[in-house]
Amino acid sequence: MKNTLLWLVLFTAILLTPYTSSSAQMQEDMYEPGAVWTMTFIRTAPNQADNYMNDLAKTWVSSMEEAKSEGLIEDYKILQGNASNEDDFNLVLMIKNKNLAAFDPDKDREAKWDALNKKVRDKLGDEKFKAVVKNYDEIREMKGTKIMREQHLKK
Repeated sequence: MKNTLLWLVLFTAILLTPYTSSSAQMQEDMYEPGAVWTMTFIRTAPNQADNYMNDLAKTWVSSMEEAKSEGLIEDYKILQGNASNEDDFNLVLMIKNKNLAAFDPDKDREAKWDALNKKVRDKLGDEKFKAVVKNYDEIREMKGTKIMREQHLKK
């Protein structure tokens, strides 16, 4: 019985070895990994989408423009649509990074982000910035965040 089980395990391992390596090869042949997107899903309160977008322009968009010009991100987008049900989101805030290495700890990059955030805050004024950010809790609900990688299919 032990010998039969041992042979069965060995036989299965031998059969699967070429499959797993060819499966990885197939994936490499099918697509190339691309940029990495961070997506934050937001649901605005009823009749508050325009107010939220206006506030985003003062804070988030200003930060993203600065980050893009500093080379901290590649791009950003805002997608808006209708929520499909009461638990769904109606806005997606997207940030494009070159790769996952952009999320690794890096003191220089973190210092750039700190300086950038201070610049945006100072431009708006500390009190106004705090008021805008405080208002977020009343006009929107964060539904979650995902990090996803683009996949470029080969022809």
